[in-house]
Amino acid sequence: MTPARLAPARAGRPPSVPVVLTSVPEGLSDEVDWSAWYLTEEEDMGQRPEQGDIIRLFMSILDELLRVSGRSGDFYVGGDAFFAWNADEPLVRVSPDVYLLREPVPRPLPHSWQTWLSGHRPPEVAFEIVSDDWKKDYELGPAKYALLGVGELVIFDPGVVQGTATGEERFAVQLYRRTEDGLFVRRYAGDGPVHSRVLECHVVAVQTPGGPRLRLAADPEGRELHPSVAEAREAAERRAEALQRELERLRGKEKPQ
Repeated sequence: MTPARLAPARAGRPPSVPVVLTSVPEGLSDEVDWSAWYLTEEEDMGQRPEQGDIIRLFMSILDELLRVSGRSGDFYVGGDAFFAWNADEPLVRVSPDVYLLREPVPRPLPHSWQTWLSGHRPPEVAFEIVSDDWKKDYELGPAKYALLGVGELVIFDPGVVQGTATGEERFAVQLYRRTEDGLFVRRYAGDGPVHSRVLECHVVAVQTPGGPRLRLAADPEGRELHPSVAEAREAAERRAEALQRELERLRGKEKPQ
């Protein structure tokens, strides 16, 4: 893909989440200057190793959850792809770390999602892992996702979980949800767990020997964790081994003395 270039800034007002005004303030330009929201390939930097570990585990958990719940055909699970929603400003976009799209999605999969194209829709739920530039994820991210049209947004801050976060008003987990009248409202900010309507389970922030992780749980307390694909396979192997040992024990009892 040819890298997109940042266009020069234009005179105009900065973008914002749409609101209804009784009058237009004096001096407010009709033209919106979207350049501050441009996201190019050069700016969409690679993931830190820890962030990559968090994302890979969480995507595997999502895959396993959808499989066991019989909803694998309902959603496409993806990550680190551009979503744009303004055909006149294609560089105005966001790149969620993990997202769920309602099936069907166009195949072959596009290089990026552009919601003005047929079959391109905003995610039902998107997940952001907070980076070193935490203010961007806290302040700019929700505004972009609001305009993109996502149903739910979860922001996970690993620094809060492991106690290394600096700055006021930081939270392990935040959840934004779109209301019936189209508002994008932060419904939760805290240590978690928090319920996701889309996933029909609870989002959990946990500290593990490998570092902070984002998980899903069946219960509001966050104790009944949904497994990843690998964890589910290992559990099945342990059950099979235990059953084999029990069968061998019973066969030993049945042998003539």
